[in-house]
Amino acid sequence: MKVTFKDVRLSYDGKTDTLKQLNFTIPDGALVSLLGPSGGGKTTTLNLISGLLPATSGQIFFGDTDVTKQDALQRKVGMVFQNYALYPHLSVRDNIAFPLKMQHVAKAERYQKAEELAKLVHVDDQLNKKPGELSGGQQQRVAIARALAKSPSLLLLDEPLSNLDARLRIEMREEIRRIQRETGVTTIFVTHDQDEALHISDAIMVLNDGRIQQFSTPTQLYDRPENLFVAKFIGEPVINTLPAEKLAADLTNHIDGDILVRAETAGIRSEAIVPNDYGQGVLTQIHASLHQAQKYGREATATLDYQGETLLSTELAGLPRDQSEGDFFLTRAGFFLFDNRGELIYGGDADDQ
Repeated sequence: MKVTFKDVRLSYDGKTDTLKQLNFTIPDGALVSLLGPSGGGKTTTLNLISGLLPATSGQIFFGDTDVTKQDALQRKVGMVFQNYALYPHLSVRDNIAFPLKMQHVAKAERYQKAEELAKLVHVDDQLNKKPGELSGGQQQRVAIARALAKSPSLLLLDEPLSNLDARLRIEMREEIRRIQRETGVTTIFVTHDQDEALHISDAIMVLNDGRIQQFSTPTQLYDRPENLFVAKFIGEPVINTLPAEKLAADLTNHIDGDILVRAETAGIRSEAIVPNDYGQGVLTQIHASLHQAQKYGREATATLDYQGETLLSTELAGLPRDQSEGDFFLTRAGFFLFDNRGELIYGGDADDQ
């Protein structure tokens, strides 16, 4: 099911817009994450898709059907929340089959469907247990199976992994990706965890202050952020930022003068600061002091002092321990310039294609 928003706006008080003129299309069969900070509009957008909230203005389409005035029941969506909300007195089998029971599906048929879904989400050996006997990950699997039981037009997941520990979150995000691919159901996944979104999604919609900041693939979000907010929100470690004027001398003759005049902020990914020019698309050379170097397992980081600004690099492993300064290189990939509105005006190697 394709989902389309046309000029959708939401205001709770009729004065202030919580969501501002949203226009987007989620393709049929895709897994799309809504990503952003708390209060950015992720869950509100999900609730508009589900029909739990009515739009103040604009139109919402499922395929070619206008569902703007339809409630959640009419839209036939499946929802999984942070709180699994399983019925504690029912078995796993009966929890999964419950939506079908409400549709008056015959017992044998609904149990057969429940067993098929339990196998899909890998809890088919837990069918006779009660939710209290299951782990958090197993309960989440049951909640997903129950949401799929009524063959929903959309599967909506609102922070579904927040209550799980770190290792289980990684396992469950891979399971959600697998389940989505096997069922082909269009899935919308709300999260504030960028790592989660980058690993699980076909596309990511970054929301902040009720506006879409960027809606594109995970790779494009990282390699070509459309504004400073996205550049700083996507990526770990957080992108280095500094006033563009600090780099002016080192960028002259490497970037068009008209761009440099408009540039307010420079963004440099940690992997874009390298010790040598090995032909990886170097933009310019800088001279900097080398400060603290740290190693965490396979990860090595070092901080540089450049024009009074601290820059973090993840590519300086192997430098002599006693080196205190030197010449380093900035690669085109991972280097960005933003204007005074925070809009991207130079995007590294993409501008040199």
